[in-house]
Amino acid sequence: MQSAASKDVVEFIGRNLVGRTLTSEPISTRTHEGRVETTYADQTFFSNFVQRTNGFDFDLTVITRGRRFDLDANDHPGEPAGTLDAVRVYRYEMTERLSTGRLLGFARYISSTNTHFDPLAGTIFLVQMRVDGGALLVTERQVGYGDFPAPGGGRKPQALDCRYRYRLDDRGGLSVEFDQESFEVDAESFERRPSNDHFPTQVSRELFDLEGAPVVG
Repeated sequence: MQSAASKDVVEFIGRNLVGRTLTSEPISTRTHEGRVETTYADQTFFSNFVQRTNGFDFDLTVITRGRRFDLDANDHPGEPAGTLDAVRVYRYEMTERLSTGRLLGFARYISSTNTHFDPLAGTIFLVQMRVDGGALLVTERQVGYGDFPAPGGGRKPQALDCRYRYRLDDRGGLSVEFDQESFEVDAESFERRPSNDHFPTQVSRELFDLEGAPVVG
């Protein structure tokens, strides 16, 4: 029997996420002790929502456009150090735990069109979902680590913790606030320690035309 908490999440996703497109404000941030500048924007949409006896699945597609630059001693960007342009697809598989009535599951990296090496290739996130105050809260913890870019074209083992807050505004438009933390990861023990990289909150909204119709793509 589906718990009330699980039912709230299923209804929120079915009514408010599937079939909608969110567009983010551009983000610009500096990482790696200020040696790398990254600018990007995302567009996301949700599809393939399927309910099961004790859970549900859906796909999240993220279209990212952005660039990464190494900075010189005078904080001037050099040649692009890499592109963030890609279309990524993630599969969410959520199951209700009867012992707690909570939703626990995984988000799996399915595919990417990235022509450069993708730091999220082969990764998986442990996911929890709940509805609180009318908003859908999603927390994700990356399992293991990915090969994240380092200055000079190198790679280093890092992992992400992510938090999403989806909500509707007064006219029913959807928005989401996305926060992430990055961690340096020991490749042997998987022990984490917070990195010095900080990312601003990314806000994405459903866009509407002058007549109030949703803008897709």
